[in-house]
Amino acid sequence: MPPYLLDSDGALKEWAWQTLAEQQDHRHASHLYGVWPADEIDPDRTPELARASWLADRKRAQGNASGHGISHRAIAAARLKDSYLVNMELKQFLEQGYVGPTLRGSHNPYTTPMPDQQGSIPTLMMEMLLYSRPGVIEVLPAAPDTLTKGSVKGLLARTFAKVDDLTWDMAAKSVDLTVTSRRKQDITLIVRYGIQSITAPAGVLAAQPKPGETTCILHLPQGASVALHMKIGSRKPSDWILKAGAR
Repeated sequence: MPPYLLDSDGALKEWAWQTLAEQQDHRHASHLYGVWPADEIDPDRTPELARASWLADRKRAQGNASGHGISHRAIAAARLKDSYLVNMELKQFLEQGYVGPTLRGSHNPYTTPMPDQQGSIPTLMMEMLLYSRPGVIEVLPAAPDTLTKGSVKGLLARTFAKVDDLTWDMAAKSVDLTVTSRRKQDITLIVRYGIQSITAPAGVLAAQPKPGETTCILHLPQGASVALHMKIGSRKPSDWILKAGAR
């Protein structure tokens, strides 16, 4: 495969030819496949490519306003911790005729049926509330600022674990997490807002994180529910883009 290329603004190019210009007003975003669903590009392991992908996602216009274009941009934004774009795209779905009163999705506003929204909206909501990969669980990676409190139950994490409950209250700066691992394992818990304090059952925390740290190691037993209670800080999950841009 040819290497990734960047345009003159530093955004990820869709086409692997330097002289071939981008078509930004297009519904497809195939160059973001590495962000989602491939999970090849993310802010922690590939920050430079993640920044280029973040910029490419922001530059992409509506094209013919097809619902599946919005879906891809929105879910890629969730993987890139871009809660602003997640919020904008989700509001577009719900307020501009892409979802009918029977929850039927439309290809374009108030037009013919298309099932993309039936799958992409739940996927977007799961991705903005929980990110995971083998050995990693991250809570609230791209929750919109407008979603100040809520809870979700029964999310499967991509590390042989189930998030039985995730409850948050941003005004109170509190996050409660209950997780059951299908096998004994160590995972890295990520909270980009900063962990001010965390309580867990005896033996679960490898070490108490210093106030403001964004990660901690958990020793998860097999088959037993583990309840964590956290007070979080005031950072933004999207702050990584500022560090990536300074490299």
